[in-house]
Amino acid sequence: MRIKVCGLTNNQNIKEISALGPDYMGFIFYKPSPRDVSMIIGNLELDSIPVEIRKVAVFVNASTETILPVVERYSFDLVQLHGDESAGQCNSLRSTVGVIKAFRVGERLPENIHEYEGCCDFFLFDTAGRHYGGNGFAFDHTLLDTYSGNTPFFLSGGVSPSDISHLNSFTNPLCYAVDINSRFETSPGVKNVNQIKTFINSINR
Repeated sequence: MRIKVCGLTNNQNIKEISALGPDYMGFIFYKPSPRDVSMIIGNLELDSIPVEIRKVAVFVNASTETILPVVERYSFDLVQLHGDESAGQCNSLRSTVGVIKAFRVGERLPENIHEYEGCCDFFLFDTAGRHYGGNGFAFDHTLLDTYSGNTPFFLSGGVSPSDISHLNSFTNPLCYAVDINSRFETSPGVKNVNQIKTFINSINR
């Protein structure tokens, strides 16, 4: 299982997390988020991230005209669309950059997932809550037993350091990666390096 560390906001963390060798590192471009980097992205040392770690830019209901200049200027490998973006926008962006489309899961999987098949490289299943991500609690992962699509997915939503055993026994064949964020922090946007090191070293990859 691949690992994505999301919500990085400072250069010291970028350096320390990069050294641990996650598969993806995510940066949030959404001003209401406490992990937003919209105003500081020019100060972040993204060039220090090894090329084998793929950089993900996270947007919420942003226009394509807003997204593409960021992708091109800072050489992001993928965009993660975490709002109510259309399948058409996903498909359009995919001609330029890899696309992860996030879906918020409550008591069941969203009914419109099938509309996005063939338009995205990956789906991401997150917990429905007050915020677009970063709510800090998990949804019922057994709901993914009903997922009948063909698009591989990232598992997100309140994943914590105590979930290692559960994740290592999670056998859904389309589960491509796990996304970690708020439960591995000392404060919003500042990751607990020791917790992430233990997690990366303990997850079956």
